[in-house]
This record gives sequence, structure tokens and C-alpha cells, in this order.
Amino acid sequence: MGYALVTGATSGIGKEFTQILAQHGKDVILVARKENALKTLATQLHQQYGVHAVAVAIDLTDEDAAGELFSLTQDAGYFVDTLVNNAGFGDLTGFLDSNWHRSRDLMELNMITLTHLTYLYGREMREHHFGRILNVSSVAAAFAGPNMALYYASKAFVLSFTEAVADEVRGTGLTVTALCPGPTGTAFGANAHMSGRNFFTMAPPMSPKAVAQRGYRAMMTGRTAVYAGPITKAGFFAARILPRRVTHAICRWANGTPGRPTF
Repeated sequence: MGYALVTGATSGIGKEFTQILAQHGKDVILVARKENALKTLATQLHQQYGVHAVAVAIDLTDEDAAGELFSLTQDAGYFVDTLVNNAGFGDLTGFLDSNWHRSRDLMELNMITLTHLTYLYGREMREHHFGRILNVSSVAAAFAGPNMALYYASKAFVLSFTEAVADEVRGTGLTVTALCPGPTGTAFGANAHMSGRNFFTMAPPMSPKAVAQRGYRAMMTGRTAVYAGPITKAGFFAARILPRRVTHAICRWANGTPGRPTF
């Protein structure tokens, strides 16, 4: 049996994915930046579920981090047949007021690394005629997001890219799935400086466990896309029928402090 590789494995949705995969007897490769947290999680998964858990501390915003990670797993003889591209972050700021280095890291992690990992591991999976890839997108994929322009754009890329590749590999034994959650109770809001913003207060956030469970089921059944949470479903419906100026106003409001949206 092959390994499952999960990026952003030490917290939130990624950590819940590691638990679900280990519960199903899957050996796991845990990838994140914090080495101590990774080792603690690896030990816990091994003791609780008896699986082989490998901790790999790497900064996936580094150029060619995906290539380094792939080489490491290849050299160790780990065949990865399940890939969960979960790592990503957002930043609440106007684009022209943003820190360029942080913006570059966002694009590298949310898009380039995810795409490169999908390419490297996906080719190997296709060669073996079996594999599962899940890319974490967002309800943000449905909109252009004023004050979080790059994050929203990156998640739109993830959804579009995933849906296209899923069609390309149909019938090969490899499936590719996009998970699009709405507000979720993780550290994302604090890291993106969004604590207290309307996006996280207009409805109770889903638990990361519930989001991961929905994503896991969709991945294992080969669905192309799955939407987690009522705001997500409403968001994609609204994006299809509302004028752009209205959806932009909704996003400005969602990314802002409590109050009514201005159209």
C-alpha cells in the first residue's frame, strides 16, 4: 500500500486529514514547516493507529520546494498514491499596499507548489494506474475578492486547474478533486488578519474535521469538486447570477468589519 502525503499537516484541515487517513490504515507523510509539531503528530498517529508516519519539515514557499520534497520521497522509496495539497494562506490587504515578498510567497504556496506537486506525483500515479489527489480550494474561488485579491485569485486557479486536470486523467485510474470550504474554524483567519471580520461572523464556521471528512469522501469516490458549508453553496450560486459590482461589494463587506455592504 502506498503513502498519503499531506501538506500543511500540523493544524486545521490538514491535521484532520492525517487523522482520517491514519484511521483507515494509511501510512502518511506529514509535511509542514514546524519540525517539533510534525514529530509529535507522527508519534501520535503511529501510537494510536499503528501506521508509519513520516515527518518532513520543509518551507513550501521556497522555490522548487516541491521538487525537493518529491526527490526526498523518491530516494526513501515511498510511493505516494494519495496527495492532499492543503497548505495555503491568505492576506487581508489592498494589493498595492501589500508586502510583495509575502504576496510572492502566497502565490508560490497556493498555486506554484500545489501545481508542481500535482504534476510530479500525478505522473507517477498515472504510471501505476491508481492515485487520488485532493487540492484545497475555497468558496473564494467563486469571486474576485477586493482586499484579498491574490488569495481569491489563487483559489480560483486551484478550482479551475483541478477541474481541468480531473477531466484530462479520466479513465487512467487517477482522480483529482477540489475541496471548496467556506468559513472554517482554523487558524486561517488569524494568520490572514481576518479575526472578527464578517466572513467569519456571518455564520458559524464549519469544524475542520467536518470539512476534511467531506473532502475525504469526495476524494475516495473520485468526485471532481465538493463544496463544504451552506455559505459555500450560496456563494457559488450567487456568483453565477449576481452582477459583478454586487459580488465585489459582498466581498468587500465580508472582508471588512461589521456593518452593511455598500453597493
